[in-house]
Amino acid sequence: MVRKAGLKITGTNVVRWGLIGSGDFAQLYAKIFNGLPNVNLVSIYSRTEENARKAAEEYGIPRWYTNYELLLKSDDVEAVAVVNNELYHHGPVIAALKADKHVVVEKPIAPNLREADEMIAASKKTEKLFLVAHILPFHTNYAMAKAEIDNGAVGEICSVYARRNAPARWGAEIQKRSSAIYDEMIHDMECILWFTNNKFRIKKVYAQTKNVRGLLKPDICWAMFTFDNGMIVTLEANWFLPDNTPYTSAMDSRMEIHGSKGVIYIDLGSQGLSINDENGWRTPDTTWWPEKLGRIEGALGDEIRYFADFVMAGKAPAGIGDPKRARDALEIVLAAEKSAETAQIIEL
Repeated sequence: MVRKAGLKITGTNVVRWGLIGSGDFAQLYAKIFNGLPNVNLVSIYSRTEENARKAAEEYGIPRWYTNYELLLKSDDVEAVAVVNNELYHHGPVIAALKADKHVVVEKPIAPNLREADEMIAASKKTEKLFLVAHILPFHTNYAMAKAEIDNGAVGEICSVYARRNAPARWGAEIQKRSSAIYDEMIHDMECILWFTNNKFRIKKVYAQTKNVRGLLKPDICWAMFTFDNGMIVTLEANWFLPDNTPYTSAMDSRMEIHGSKGVIYIDLGSQGLSINDENGWRTPDTTWWPEKLGRIEGALGDEIRYFADFVMAGKAPAGIGDPKRARDALEIVLAAEKSAETAQIIEL
């Protein structure tokens, strides 16, 4: 651990946070935290000393650690954001809850149901908040769709189609550890459970995948889900668009929600901004986590600000960040992975 002089001055309206992780997404959290008046980012953890030190220096974080247990022992830390590789969420989440810290963990909640259930069980033994960060409820299009659904605009939801497709270059690193079913479909599934207030249970799933490039996990994934109310959901998640596809940090994300009274279309294939220069076309992200006037805005900025406000208040937001729903979404996509691996319909 290295100590740096000059902790930010804190008051009763500031929560002192620790950050678990130093990768690209964790650094987005750090940038957003540093712009929030009710957050003092005091510590960061990384398994690698060099990464921990670099991130601490870049974002003005007073202390860095290569042992998260030491970070959590500090009385300076009141809440933690767990934004490391999802395969390693379990240890720091459990330790943080046992240390009586508020916890926000990035999606997916865990790589398996056992770890997810253990985290949820640990959270019930403390009065601190345990929130799972799924981003779609904070995107304006999905949030407005939810409001229309709640107001009865489409009636009973009968079917949903969604896709989340990205250039092949995006998946090359992720596919060393997880599939697009687990990493991408879980976004849309958690959102659909949110749209329906988690009222319906999955009955069966059938999925197919195709591995074109010979990586550890498949490039092309399709799945069909049937719920106990008869609702049919079809999800597509591919990391196989051509590498010259103009998406930089956006992707081809779409959703169609068909109800008994109407239909809702969400189309994020175009971000409303395209640039053609000497390197060709590109479509920058304008809605997920764009940087504007030195601040990270968009859905991610709104999400972290929202969670920080509720941690400050010490009460859970209604229906947002629900660990049970995150766990249910995980169960469903894991069943889809099993279906793809066995070429069988999986009943739950």
